[in-house]
Amino acid sequence: MNGLRDRYMKQAPNEIPPEIANNPNYFPYFKDCIGMIDGTHIDAMLPSNLVARFRGRKGVTQNVLAACTPNKLFSYVLAGWEGAANDYRILQDALCRPQPYRLRVYDGILPPPLINNRVQLITNFFGSVGKYYLCDAGYTTMPGFISPYRGVRYHLKEHIGRTPRNSRELFNLRHSSLQSKIESTFGTLKNRFKILTAKPNYPFPTQVDIVLACTILHNFIAIEDPQDDILNENVLIDEENDDMTNEDGTNVVDFTQSRTQREERDARNEWKELRDQIAWAMWVDYCAKYKDGDTTEIGL
Repeated sequence: MNGLRDRYMKQAPNEIPPEIANNPNYFPYFKDCIGMIDGTHIDAMLPSNLVARFRGRKGVTQNVLAACTPNKLFSYVLAGWEGAANDYRILQDALCRPQPYRLRVYDGILPPPLINNRVQLITNFFGSVGKYYLCDAGYTTMPGFISPYRGVRYHLKEHIGRTPRNSRELFNLRHSSLQSKIESTFGTLKNRFKILTAKPNYPFPTQVDIVLACTILHNFIAIEDPQDDILNENVLIDEENDDMTNEDGTNVVDFTQSRTQREERDARNEWKELRDQIAWAMWVDYCAKYKDGDTTEIGL
């Protein structure tokens, strides 16, 4: 199964996903989003001398980092980390690995063949910092990744029966709606492949391979049988902080190059400003549609 990985698991392409382009809640605001990242825990069986390293809030597990596209295909999986490891630390590992094992992040605007007049106008409005993944509050907003606002209600269930009172709540609502796609993908994976929750008594490297094989099988089924019943169930799991091709490496960000602390801070601030711009553009359009153009914000 792992031999089929390159065939059925492609890193996210440098283009606007149709699920975003065709949804007015997401487009043009998330036009540069190429996917979502998150971590999930898989029960693990280990020798007694390794149990302490892998024991975290979820028990003895391996922590698995994954990225998926908005159509719920895994585009990147890094399995085998200790369950006690911090999600952000695992992401840093994924960004510093040599290619082709590194999580791919792009900079710059869309390649010329993909630009039309409307997209170019939107690019000029928001700026062109680069492509990015959405991530939950367990990560941080930085080049290539946009997390939600902290201290603002986020999960979809927290918004039930409420209307957004300000740009940050609206941003978090729509961010959560997209981010829930990877949570649903994890739910589908574990619902189909019960071995992932059965603590299989295999050597740990084999347990890691089982996770990778299951994600490849998930993609195979999604590509070959998109009407599959389990695939179309909306199964969410609580992680609690918890055929596409792309052969062109143009504009891929190299995270292996060190930067000074000041450069890191400036880069993160630039991406936080981009998040603010996206949130405000959402809010202005939302108020024009539902609040007679009144952009007054409450609760900030």
